[in-house]
Amino acid sequence: MGTDTLGPTLTVTTEPSAPAGGDAVTATAVLVNDCPFPLRGAVLYLVDPGRATAARTVPLGDLRRGARVTRSWRTSMPADVAGDVAFTAHVLFDVDGRSADCARAAKTVSVPYEPNGVRDPYRTFATTGDAQFGQYGSQLVVWAGGGDLSGGRDEKGGILLPGSAAASSVVQVKTVGLTGSDNPSAKYGIAVANDLTAPERGGYAVLTMSKSYGLEFMTDSDGDGHLDTWAGGGASSHPAWLRLVRSGTTYTAYSTTNGLAWNEIASATVFSASGTLDVGVVASAVNLNYPGTTVRAVFDHFTVGES
Repeated sequence: MGTDTLGPTLTVTTEPSAPAGGDAVTATAVLVNDCPFPLRGAVLYLVDPGRATAARTVPLGDLRRGARVTRSWRTSMPADVAGDVAFTAHVLFDVDGRSADCARAAKTVSVPYEPNGVRDPYRTFATTGDAQFGQYGSQLVVWAGGGDLSGGRDEKGGILLPGSAAASSVVQVKTVGLTGSDNPSAKYGIAVANDLTAPERGGYAVLTMSKSYGLEFMTDSDGDGHLDTWAGGGASSHPAWLRLVRSGTTYTAYSTTNGLAWNEIASATVFSASGTLDVGVVASAVNLNYPGTTVRAVFDHFTVGES
């Protein structure tokens, strides 16, 4: 339960207190004006999990110092969900008739990710024996070990869309979080190839965010299935957005932390790229120096479109 300490006190609770996927829920917002001034023209917005707009909009009018308001709304947990799920309340108000302010609170329920496979049109693949996979709404999840993604090892787990990237295409994903290992080199991101289950058939490239060492854009320059070029670096960010743009045999990598202002990382020519490519999301624990460790990589909003 979160509270904005700069405004009036706003809290959100749920009944049941720890709902499971699909449960009916009564969420309750409590607003207490403990500010040293009245709130003018207050409006309360009650927001369901995963929504950007309010399920209920409640005009409250003017609230004197010490006023307390309670409002409940009926909602539910999404049926196919994992990770943090928030029931949220916002209140907007005027302070003195000239300036506006707001407060926000949320009751967050954490639902564990468990491997549950993937659904059509997705397929899975792995070059490490300990990979598992999951799909929760728009989120894709990969659990994987693996020694590395370069240096000839190419050990990873992934979820792919076969033959989905045309000669001019954009592949994009939000890398939500990478957990399970203290290894700073663990990584997750986008992969493309003529055949992701057999990268030695050409067109192979990956764009990843590492746990601690920033972005890595790697390509296979000679078509032997091994990643042998590198660009990137900088600070790691979780979450982040990754984008790989294909124009024939040229790949250009981008990233952003807000989904709006894209920063170009590098471009590379992969002469072996031909026809429509497989695209996917991949993860590797890069555990060569951390034997036996695995990572859980969570992705969201994985899309493939024309450029």
